[in-house]
Amino acid sequence: MYGHVLDPEEFLTRARYDSAAPEPRLRRWVERYWSVSWELGPDRACQVATLDEPSVHLTREWGGIRRDGVDGAGTWITGPVTRGRFDVTQLGSGGVLGVRFRPGGTTAFADADLSALRDAAVPAAAWFGDDLPPADLPGTATRAAGALDVWLLARAPREDPGYAAFCDLLALLEEPEITGTALLEQRSGLSIRSLQRRFRRFVGVGPKHMLLRSRVMDAVAAIDGGDPRGIGDLAQDLGWFDQSHFLRDFRAVTGRTPSSYAGSRGDGGAGILLP
Repeated sequence: MYGHVLDPEEFLTRARYDSAAPEPRLRRWVERYWSVSWELGPDRACQVATLDEPSVHLTREWGGIRRDGVDGAGTWITGPVTRGRFDVTQLGSGGVLGVRFRPGGTTAFADADLSALRDAAVPAAAWFGDDLPPADLPGTATRAAGALDVWLLARAPREDPGYAAFCDLLALLEEPEITGTALLEQRSGLSIRSLQRRFRRFVGVGPKHMLLRSRVMDAVAAIDGGDPRGIGDLAQDLGWFDQSHFLRDFRAVTGRTPSSYAGSRGDGGAGILLP
């Protein structure tokens, strides 16, 4: 959860989180099933701020939940978030059961323009028609996993011919030294235009954005984990050339500066040295 939810310890004091792996035949395209439920009591509301790599989620949501001021109850496809963080307000009691697809994994189930889904959610019926996940799904990922496996396999997933090559690019992004697109071009042998086309086809955003967001998430995870490095050293180790650009990018994604985020933790940010 570190790097994916801001203030994760506080979040877990008021919500129950569960996750489960899909069955082996689906793991090529589906990363995990997940669920969150809460019982806050009448007239109580809490905001949850999440970060994510450019990925797509299928969610069934019920009870008191709002996103961008809109009632979130229903079954949704939510696309890659590019404008900072993704905020959800939990009210009273409710829950979410979700399918997190691997980057590019949705292409095995639906031929959709992921660029059009950036920073947006659409009813799942726009992708699957009336054939949505069973209405009687259990509310936790562990208990719902079997039924979700059956439903997804019934979609007869077929891998996009370019998906294997795209997975090779994703593997390159996992290498710590690749912090910018120039080295990605060099290591992949592809031009920046070719990289942009492939990333936009499979995740809806370009590689530069994906690299930046991943580095910010790594920084958030380090702060949450009580990393002993100072802000300047953390920025340099994660690939920023100077601290000012790190501060700008961190704030653009999280809405907060590294020092204010570290200082908001109950332990004062553990080992993080504030500038």
